[in-house]
Amino acid sequence: MWDCAELTDAIARGIAQAEEALRREQAVLGLDARDEVSLHPLVAAGLGRLGLTVLREQAYPGAYARRPRPRDRERCDLVALPPGADGLLDPLALLKRPEPTLFAAVEEPEPRPALPEDAFWLEVKSVAQVCYVEGVPMGNTSYASQLIRGPALDLAKLAREPMIDAGGSLVLLFGASGDVVRHDLGVMTRALIDRDLPISSPSMDVVPIADRAGNACVGVCLVPLRAVRDR
Repeated sequence: MWDCAELTDAIARGIAQAEEALRREQAVLGLDARDEVSLHPLVAAGLGRLGLTVLREQAYPGAYARRPRPRDRERCDLVALPPGADGLLDPLALLKRPEPTLFAAVEEPEPRPALPEDAFWLEVKSVAQVCYVEGVPMGNTSYASQLIRGPALDLAKLAREPMIDAGGSLVLLFGASGDVVRHDLGVMTRALIDRDLPISSPSMDVVPIADRAGNACVGVCLVPLRAVRDR
């Protein structure tokens, strides 16, 4: 049910809209100056263009067996719910749910949570050729390792979860030009394949941004898990 090309396009449009707002404001700092977490709302807003409800920092569904305490459980950056769902079913919460009372039906409406298998689990990584260190732009000396290691770890984490059927790593790559960004994302994809990760072909778009420090565009690349995986 999840069209990764459609998701990528919606995210790219959301980022383009945020960039246009910065242009109108004549902002000194651009999107490439933001840390990774501050980009999550832009991604969620882009997915919201498709009418999707997006939750942030959701516990991995299989983590309850390894780390039962809520504060210890690993969390996913963003989770998109299928249409009609108003929440996400948490196996741990289900186990701890009290028995319904006689008047439960009139106390509150029945929720419609999505099963973890029906949601789209998205981990976000932001990488820049020119990054900001304590507010100062400079060449990213860890560029190559960040571009491959971060998404690889995220995809491996998603693939370990037996209750996740749909998900992927979203890479936001800030670079000097569209050609450079597309090339480097291609290198990243081949490296992920070489690591034998269970991925499908990525969807990619490039959004121009004002060149304030050496980054003139941002690549939006969604690397999805394979639709059918061996369990």
